[in-house]
Amino acid sequence: MVEELSDFSNICLCITSHISTIPPDCETLDIPTLSMEAACDTFYRIYKRSERSDTAKNILKQLNFHPLSITLLANVAQHNRWGTNRLTDEWERQRTGVLHVQRNKSLAATIELSLASPMFQDLGPDARDLLGVTAFFPQGVDENNLDWLFPTINGRKAIFDKFCVLSLAYRNDSFITMLALLRDHLRPKDPMLIPLLHSTKGHYFSRLSVDVFTTVDVTSGDVWGACADFMKHLLWHKTRLVTLGPKIEGLPDDHPSKPQCLRQLSRLFGSVGKNAEYKRLLTHTSKLQREQL
Repeated sequence: MVEELSDFSNICLCITSHISTIPPDCETLDIPTLSMEAACDTFYRIYKRSERSDTAKNILKQLNFHPLSITLLANVAQHNRWGTNRLTDEWERQRTGVLHVQRNKSLAATIELSLASPMFQDLGPDARDLLGVTAFFPQGVDENNLDWLFPTINGRKAIFDKFCVLSLAYRNDSFITMLALLRDHLRPKDPMLIPLLHSTKGHYFSRLSVDVFTTVDVTSGDVWGACADFMKHLLWHKTRLVTLGPKIEGLPDDHPSKPQCLRQLSRLFGSVGKNAEYKRLLTHTSKLQREQL
């Protein structure tokens, strides 16, 4: 039908789709994300309850300046007569769950409609869990690691290619990742109940380490042992600070892995010239080691 319509010289046909494949002989236009200014204009054209604020800008940034999400959020806030404080509270509490206007008019409904499509269903029973694992990692998954991360999934590379075709994910350098709003919706509500995530964790720990698992199982020895090894790896191969500090210091003092993690964290601080933190953490480490003897 598209090809036949395009044969008429007096018709200019414009097609928008979540799918990146297009009919032959059509010109493709890459539509960029909204700028901060355009996102604010879109939001405040609907939301009249408050003056422009940095708080609202921060929420729009977390939405990756996604036009549909911005429109839904503005309508919800305007309809419920929320002020900026209430809007912020609801966003922090519900995230993408707040983007619901009425039945069948929500971001969640839009996403689930894509997941119910025949193209997605044809990817097989593992596709939804693969999306969940991808959403679990803030940066996504490295495309170069798919073979050892998901060795039991047949056709894994083709499945991830299809995720990108369906605009459920996109490539960012070597990583396959997704928009924050998709990540919030697809991330497992209880990661401990996802078998694929458990197996991925094992494969990941056999090769690398990642701090995101520390939010899942605080008592797990392998998690914190892997984090200590990760920091040691950074110290020797790619010196930089990590975001693990608050999580490590938040462990109970009697946690068996805390001295080991603190020691590696202190060495990282020392390697980048932050001597005050290096001494503080090293002193804390020595104190814990004496107490655990």
